[in-house]
Amino acid sequence: MDKNDNLHNADGNQPEMDNVHMEAQDSLENAMVEESTTPRQTLEGQETTDSDGLNDEPVKEGSNKAEEKVEDVSTTHEDAIVEEKDTVANTTDPIVEVDEDDDNEPQDDSIKEIPEKDYYAMEMPALIAELRELMQEYPINSFRTQADDIKKAFETADADAKKEALAKFTEENPPVEDEPAPVFEYKNELATQFYELHSLYRKQKGQFQRDKRKQQEDNLEKRRQIIEGIKQLINQEENIGTTFKKFHNYQDEWKATGNIPHDAYNITWEDYRLATQNFYDYIDLSKELRDKDFERNLDFRKKIIARAVELGAEENIHKALRELQELHRMWKEDAGPVAKEERDPIWDEFSAATKIIHDKRQAYYEERDKMSAQNQLVKENIVAEIQKITHQGAKNHKEWQDRLEEINVLRELFTKTGPAPKAVNNELWNQFRNGTREFNKAKNDFYKGLKKEQQDNLDAKMKLIAIAEEHQDNENFAEGLQIMKRIQAEWKQIGHVPRKDSDKIWKRFQKACNGFFDKKSAQKKEDSKEELENFDAKMKVYDALKEMIPQDDKKAMLADVEQHMSQWAAIGRVPYNKRMIQEKFEKLLHAKLKAAGLNAVDAEMLKYQNKLASLENGDANDFKNERFYLKKRRDEIQDEVRQLDNNLQFINAKDDKNPFLVQTKKNIAELSKELDVIKEKQKQLNILQRQMVKQEEEAAAAAEAEAAEKANESEASEENE
Repeated sequence: MDKNDNLHNADGNQPEMDNVHMEAQDSLENAMVEESTTPRQTLEGQETTDSDGLNDEPVKEGSNKAEEKVEDVSTTHEDAIVEEKDTVANTTDPIVEVDEDDDNEPQDDSIKEIPEKDYYAMEMPALIAELRELMQEYPINSFRTQADDIKKAFETADADAKKEALAKFTEENPPVEDEPAPVFEYKNELATQFYELHSLYRKQKGQFQRDKRKQQEDNLEKRRQIIEGIKQLINQEENIGTTFKKFHNYQDEWKATGNIPHDAYNITWEDYRLATQNFYDYIDLSKELRDKDFERNLDFRKKIIARAVELGAEENIHKALRELQELHRMWKEDAGPVAKEERDPIWDEFSAATKIIHDKRQAYYEERDKMSAQNQLVKENIVAEIQKITHQGAKNHKEWQDRLEEINVLRELFTKTGPAPKAVNNELWNQFRNGTREFNKAKNDFYKGLKKEQQDNLDAKMKLIAIAEEHQDNENFAEGLQIMKRIQAEWKQIGHVPRKDSDKIWKRFQKACNGFFDKKSAQKKEDSKEELENFDAKMKVYDALKEMIPQDDKKAMLADVEQHMSQWAAIGRVPYNKRMIQEKFEKLLHAKLKAAGLNAVDAEMLKYQNKLASLENGDANDFKNERFYLKKRRDEIQDEVRQLDNNLQFINAKDDKNPFLVQTKKNIAELSKELDVIKEKQKQLNILQRQMVKQEEEAAAAAEAEAAEKANESEASEENE
């Protein structure tokens, strides 16, 4: 798997995906054109089997014996194989020599074609969605060119976004004397999403390549076994017809075996040819068997021609050319020799069928060139229209929004329009991008004039913040509620403020409002006399635990701590505004448990038993909140561990002294321990909840039984009376 992640030429001037894709396709198809125009004597070398003379070699001892030896002055298989071997050794077949590692084109014709798209015209979210769709809808090995182009387009878009962010930062933070200059920081969450997705793509593609290589190795082993089987045929003493049938079976198995590693192809093919030649050398073929073999090979070649003729009607030219490539391979590699008088006619027929497909290919690309010229005209008009809209400008916010909508329509049209000719396509894209930038600059200049209005809005909202902060401690909740509702409504009516102040003042206003409403809610729960008594009781337990001094007898100290825990758990709820006592007690408890000799994990779990006891005395919301907190914390830990594991992939794992590597592994170990504690807490929480449900069910059942018993006693009493 190619793991080259270098960012090459990320300046927006890369060739478009469709042009790279077309070049790869054209190189394959041009090879097939060369195949069809190569002189017949070269490609048909395996059939040049002219030979005069008699086959007078005696039957070798221990070899197969023919039932009847027939002298024949016509072409023999032995001479055909010899000439075929010489021709193959001296011929470069442009069809068979296609690089098997080029997996950009899907070979399964049931897979839909990947549509050509202009990735450089897409925004970053669209590029992420496009890569995700390719990974979900297509085989992982079928879109390497598209994935590379999407990555380059994303890098270009990200670089442009960084430049814009830097320009804006520089404008908003002009240099000031006697003050340190602020540091520019660029963070792009979309980039994080994209590179995580692209990393997953590379992993999946690598796994596919490993599986593919293993399958090719298995096929290579099968072919070696077939070669060995053919070699062994000459040592078997049996009827020649039976042996020849076995030979044909080996040939069928050879054809049915899939691809093998490219680096082993030539030597394996040579071994197969040599074994086949030796088979014919050592077996005296009768004329009848030879003619049957010729007929069998002729029938196979006619089937190849019939399929080539059918491909002439195939609408998908890429599919037709791919299958024609396979037919040429079968013609050369799988099909055996035919009778001399059939060779020229059968080749001419196959060449004619091939020419029809190549003529369709030529027509297809001529039509595509016409469409590219039309696309060029459309894109040039779009660029001109954008420049016109920018020059016209607008006078107010509504007009600018209308112009923006027009630009968006033009942008979408530009994106959907197919590629222009390669020579001008990138230049058109640069013109389009510069045009949209000029429009955005003009629009931004207009909105800079709105700063005074936004400043007035900021002043109005600051007054509302002052009112909110003034009344956040108002104990007259009826009066304060009316004020808070009024200023919240006024806040919504005020327009935009400067972006740099927006989040800050909103958080301040929200904090003041929440402070009032929190106290109002707390007042509703302003606790009863019983809750205040509970608080006093818990304070006594807290003080007693605080005064406990460490003991040499750890077991005794642990028992004392557990006794205080039990006392604490037996006390009910405390007032809402005094709830922090629980947190203070848990911190103190943790320290005492460690002093009693417990490790951090055991101390945490024992402390959690105290929390479970308080939950048992609480209501359903307490359980809900605790369950939500544990789940949230568990998800956070898992996300952090996953991120740290991803970071390790970019570190040299062999360098054990790398401080970043050591710290990362340490962090992972600590998070894993905390995750185990969280899981145990979830388990204990579930057990407690099930116990409480069971107790409630038992209590309900007991109450029903008691009620039934009383009813029976009442009925019996009435009967006695």
